[in-house]
Amino acid sequence: MIKAVNIAKPEETIPFIACGFDRIDEMVRTGQARTPFLILSRQAVRRSLEALEAALPGVKIHYAVKANSHAVILEEVAGCGHSFDIASYQELQLAVEAGGRVGEFIHSHPIKSPDEIDMAIKAGAPLFVVDNPAEVEKFIPFAGKVGLMIRFKVDNSSAVVNLSYKFGCQPEEILPLARKIRECGLDYRGLAFHVGSQCLENGIYIDAVRIASEAIGQLKEDGFETGLLDIGGGFPVPYTEAVPDIYTFCEPIRQALKQFIPSEISLACEPGRYISATAVTLVTTVIGKSVRAGKPWYFMDDGLYGSFSGRLFDHCKYQVLTNRNTTWKRAVLAGPTCDSFDVIYRDIVLPPLEIGDYLMFPAMGAYCSVSASTFNCLRKAEYVVID
Repeated sequence: MIKAVNIAKPEETIPFIACGFDRIDEMVRTGQARTPFLILSRQAVRRSLEALEAALPGVKIHYAVKANSHAVILEEVAGCGHSFDIASYQELQLAVEAGGRVGEFIHSHPIKSPDEIDMAIKAGAPLFVVDNPAEVEKFIPFAGKVGLMIRFKVDNSSAVVNLSYKFGCQPEEILPLARKIRECGLDYRGLAFHVGSQCLENGIYIDAVRIASEAIGQLKEDGFETGLLDIGGGFPVPYTEAVPDIYTFCEPIRQALKQFIPSEISLACEPGRYISATAVTLVTTVIGKSVRAGKPWYFMDDGLYGSFSGRLFDHCKYQVLTNRNTTWKRAVLAGPTCDSFDVIYRDIVLPPLEIGDYLMFPAMGAYCSVSASTFNCLRKAEYVVID
C-alpha cells in the first residue's frame, strides 16, 4: 500500500523536489506549463554526478542514455567531463549532439543487429560488449577497428530489475569466449557485469568483482591482458523507501576494487537511474473523481500508458505528494485512457481530492518518459527545465 505525503513546501523537506505547489500553480496559470509535465533540474543532475564521482574515485562514469535521453541531462553529463553508455546508434547520435566524445563511448548492448554494429562503428564507436560466440562473429568484418568486452552473469542479485536473466555469459564461459575473440582476429579489451537496476544491497557488487578478479587471472595465464573492467550501474535511489547515501553504499565496492583489481586496469561504471531519477518531478492534475464500492476513485491526466510506464516496465512505486490534508482514506488512483488496465495504484491512502487539484511525483526521471506512449492519442508529459 502507498500513502501519499502532504507537504506544503516540499522543496524544504525532500531535496529532490524541484518546486512547491504555489510555484506549480503559477507555472500553469501563466502558461509556462500544462499538466501533465515533468520538471527537470540541471542542478540535480550535477549533484548526482558529483556524488557518484566522489563515491567511486577513479571509476569513469559512462551515463546510461537508456534511462533518460533528454538533451539537458546528456549535456550536463558531457559538460561535467563524463562519457556515455549507449545501446543503439540513435543513443550514440544524441550523446554526440550533446557534446559527448564518441571515441570514449561504450556500446554495452550485448545483442546487436549487423546494421546497428555497422552504423555505430562508422560513427566512431570503439568499444562493444558481447556475451556469446555468435555475437563475436558479427564483428569479424571490423577486425582492427573495434575492441570487445565480455559481459558475465551476476546471479542472486537483490535488484528490482534482473538484468542477468537476458544477458551475460556464465563465469566459466569467459575464457572460451576470449579465445573465440582471438580466433576471429579481434581484440579482447576487458570485462563487464551489471548487478541489475535499483540494486538495494551492495554485497552483490563484491561478489561480481571477485568473479572478475579470478577471470582476469585466468585470462592473463592464457595471454589476455584485461584493460578495462566495467562494473555497470544499479546504484539505488529513494522512491517510497530510504536508501543509503551513495558514498556509504559504495564504500565496500571501493574496497573490493582496490583489493581485487590490479591498479593498471581502468575502471568504468554505467549509472542511469542514479543520475536521472531524482532530477525529474512529474506534475499531474486530477481530471475526474467517483466512488465505487465505497472507495474513492481519482483520475489523473497521466497514467500507465504515459509517464507511469515505469510502474510496469521498471516495477517502481513512486511517492505521491499533495497539498490537501483532511480525512485520509484508501483510494484508487487511475490514468486518463479508456483502458481499464490504466490504474496506477489500487490501494493508496489519499486525502479527499477535487477536480483540478495537483499531485506531484518525485524521482520520475528514470525509465518513465523514455517508455511512455501516446495511446488514445493523448499527449505525453512535456519537460520544463527550471535551472
